[in-house]
Amino acid sequence: MFPVRLSGMQRLIGLVPPELSERSDITFEDVRPHVEPLLDIRVKEVNWFSTYRVHHRVADRFRVGRAFLLGDAGHIHSPAGGQGMNTGIGDAINLGWKLAQVLQNRAAESILDSYELERISFARSLVATTDRAFTPMVAEGLKGELTRRIVAPFFVGIATRFALSRHAIFRLVSQIRIHYADSPLSQGKAGEVHGGDRLPWFPTGATHNFVPLRSLDWQLHVYGEATQDLKSSSRNAGLALHAFAWNDAAEHAGFQRDAAYLVRPDGHVALVMPEQNTVLLETFIHQHGLEFQETRRQL
Repeated sequence: MFPVRLSGMQRLIGLVPPELSERSDITFEDVRPHVEPLLDIRVKEVNWFSTYRVHHRVADRFRVGRAFLLGDAGHIHSPAGGQGMNTGIGDAINLGWKLAQVLQNRAAESILDSYELERISFARSLVATTDRAFTPMVAEGLKGELTRRIVAPFFVGIATRFALSRHAIFRLVSQIRIHYADSPLSQGKAGEVHGGDRLPWFPTGATHNFVPLRSLDWQLHVYGEATQDLKSSSRNAGLALHAFAWNDAAEHAGFQRDAAYLVRPDGHVALVMPEQNTVLLETFIHQHGLEFQETRRQL
């Protein structure tokens, strides 16, 4: 494989011709005769050029004691889909807020165990899918040629023609479909939202329900009316409570009216309470040793 960045912010990724694949000193001039006729272009300036070999691997563990793996150290795959950077950033966010809260004595150390469980399953799935997508694209012979020149362009063209399929592709590539249903931090269901899901977005008049997420702390969301018991319980815990007026947009987003959703610092829903069960909320807080920023301010 070789990536090359061209002037005008264009990037080209391609296969090194078989006759050059064993060389370690390849330059763009070596592949120019193969690239330009194939793409019907003339490259005037090259800003960066390198070669690399594609691997598809996932580490057996993402945590051993005080050592954690994330990003390319934990998983590596082909560039198909452009998912490598997003996945590494997702790892960093997932581990970062948990480490911060444990070091600040705002959560039990046991929440660190959820990092590997949440991220390694997604990494395995990603590597498997990119491998399946990449293999036919780089196949030799007539099969590979047909895939690259006819099959792949045809299906991409069809998929990007319709709004529904474009939306599905966006949700897949942006990784906003990631959920942590099997995590020890995920519990409950109300409406279409399960514990572990990414908090659905919806507009609330001139703003939206993601604005409170800027605090990067735990928070409680209610879509409808919050009970006095829930208000009192969240206030005593120092947990920020945000109540949003119920409307059609909230229902369309998948929320259940008057249900309560405990949201993690990374925007994923942890505990879902259809009945605003304060005992369940207090049990969850105690179980994971959670302490919130509002409590610190009060102290």
